[in-house]
Amino acid sequence: MPDPRRQRWKTLLGVALSVGVACAAAWVLYRTFQRISFADVLRSMRETEARTLILAAFCAAGAFATLALYEVALVRYVKHCIGRSKPVMTALIAFPLGHAVGQAMLSAGALRYRMYAPAGFSATEVGATVLMAGLPYALAFGWLFDLSLVFGAERLAPLFHVESRWLLLLGLLGLVKDAGYLLFVRLRKAPIRLGGWAVNLPSVPMTALQLFVGFADVLLVSSVLYLLLPASADLSFLPFLAVYLASILVGVLSHVPAGLGVLESMLLLLLPHVPPEELLAAVLLYRAIYEVVPLLVALVLWSAFELVSKDGARIRLTRTGS
Repeated sequence: MPDPRRQRWKTLLGVALSVGVACAAAWVLYRTFQRISFADVLRSMRETEARTLILAAFCAAGAFATLALYEVALVRYVKHCIGRSKPVMTALIAFPLGHAVGQAMLSAGALRYRMYAPAGFSATEVGATVLMAGLPYALAFGWLFDLSLVFGAERLAPLFHVESRWLLLLGLLGLVKDAGYLLFVRLRKAPIRLGGWAVNLPSVPMTALQLFVGFADVLLVSSVLYLLLPASADLSFLPFLAVYLASILVGVLSHVPAGLGVLESMLLLLLPHVPPEELLAAVLLYRAIYEVVPLLVALVLWSAFELVSKDGARIRLTRTGS
């Protein structure tokens, strides 16, 4: 039995950490907006070339298309083939909404249960689907962050205010961890027991697919912001990737939905040489392309599902009434 007092302290510490990070982010943004005007930010946004916006939109669309195709393979792996349309629709609904609402495992999990339960999925099978849906991003995040630390240590040292040798060591330790997981998947056959749950590790082919999907997803999403950065950033892609992933990581740890404000404040701290109005303009465009537009699409698709699909709320309520 877990100790209730210890559990309470862990919860309080988690909340304190989240509030602390959010307050620090708010303070950084407050100090930044004292030095600039929002009109300057809007002007920088208007000056972004249409070609750049189109390329960034294609990268965002490619990321969601990759996740949707992975969802089809994932559903077939966990349960059986239920066609392609429902997994694709589920991915295009669950990923943007889970990201926007926060606590993606819970929010996206509830959405997947709503979509897959009528297709015969048990709660355990939905749970496995939710867990494996998040693995590609987690795996690729680790590999790409560690690789960027190893190969971009010299360029990152002044940005992170850490000596390059320590960044190199941290990256190498991370790569050992990443490779260790792959070896564990290769050698471990028995399920892993977590409390009363028994979790089977993905097969080697599925892990390879997850790595491929995760790499494509992270690289495409980070490219959205990289394309929108002003020329004053003067940053090659690999060091930028480390800065971006570090900012995303802090946003995740803060538990703030979509890392709102946290991503902006971290980028302002890690890229002090970039004019803040230009950097904020790039981040706002990034959020519009990668978060706002997909969220609107997700809400339209979800509404269409509930209104038109045979598993939707409208038809099920009609059946119940008759």
